[in-house]
Amino acid sequence: DVIKIRLQMQLAGQRGNLVGMGAIFTQMVEREGPRSLYLGFAPALTRSLIYGGLRLGLYEPCKHVCSYAFGSTNFAFKFASGVVAGALATALTNPMEVLKVRSQMSTSRISTIGVMREIVSEEGVKALWKGVGPAMVRAGCLTASQMATYDEAKQVLLMWTPLEEGFQLHLMYCEICPAFCCLYLDEIC
Repeated sequence: DVIKIRLQMQLAGQRGNLVGMGAIFTQMVEREGPRSLYLGFAPALTRSLIYGGLRLGLYEPCKHVCSYAFGSTNFAFKFASGVVAGALATALTNPMEVLKVRSQMSTSRISTIGVMREIVSEEGVKALWKGVGPAMVRAGCLTASQMATYDEAKQVLLMWTPLEEGFQLHLMYCEICPAFCCLYLDEIC
């Protein structure tokens, strides 16, 4: 991920002449040491754990609100619940994403707290939410498509098979749609 960020930054004109992934890898290891490949790891891990839990954990309450308010949980409301869950999860975890990217861009070894202090003192607290709008749209669409599809498919499997709610039902869905299962399990694990 650090190499990807450095590649993107050179395209933005902030890292000199354009070089490839291999050259960036070599330069980083030679100039900054092998640990530089893990810059931003703490905020990335923190964001991943919190974001994954929030987007999965907020989906059902959002769906229940739709059911209470509109008397329905059809696919459109499930999709809307996913949009809200994903967008809220991103809005709450965006500061960790900003800290991760800033840590990865930096060639100095400043701690995550140090990076946060630097951002807040130079740019203000609002800077921790830079880029939150597009990130919320992306996460909302991603969560909506995954959760609504999973929920609908699960309901169909409950109707058409003798399976009951639980692990076996989830495994059956994984057999039908393994791509979603990898994403779903990755967020949980």
